[in-house]
Amino acid sequence: MAADGTEALTPLVRRRRDSVLDAVQPLLAAEGVDVTMDQLADAADIGRRTLFRYFPSKEVLVAAAVRRSYDQLLAEVFAAPPADLGPEDTIHAVLRRTHEVAERMGRAHWQVAADPESHGELGDAVAARQQARARYVVRFTDLLWERAGMDGGPPRWLVDAFALVESLFAFQALQRDLGRTSGEIVETTTTLMVAALHEAVRRS
Repeated sequence: MAADGTEALTPLVRRRRDSVLDAVQPLLAAEGVDVTMDQLADAADIGRRTLFRYFPSKEVLVAAAVRRSYDQLLAEVFAAPPADLGPEDTIHAVLRRTHEVAERMGRAHWQVAADPESHGELGDAVAARQQARARYVVRFTDLLWERAGMDGGPPRWLVDAFALVESLFAFQALQRDLGRTSGEIVETTTTLMVAALHEAVRRS
């Protein structure tokens, strides 16, 4: 069974849960995780009792929303770059798409990542984000290593370097502290990742 118990759900319940998550995503992005179940039910245009049938608590709903956002990120981002792109162009294409998808996640995603203790019992959402984030970084690094024509797996330090520069915390620091735009952050991150990749290839 999946860690979130979704394997036990019928196809109909899965579809209805997905419909609810689609409907509440803009609210979570705009208002964050401190919204109430009544607000979430209103956003989904269903009754509060019905919402509880699909999600027994707000924490379960937020965790499902975070997990689903990352699943969509992985599906959309890594389907985007054409197979004939070199590693540098792949980095740029993936980062542009990642930032577009991440912007849809909005405030709730930042709260889960940066300050979960201030927003109730979000342990499941934190775990979902961490697991999905690790999958994203590893998949991204593996893709670039392969497109650089390298055999075997990338060095661990390269994975760690990518995790540092391509993170929500780095994005927020550049945007909030230095006033950088999303496009400028993509360019900076691309430059750093390309340099790290070239160094890893040189050492191998």
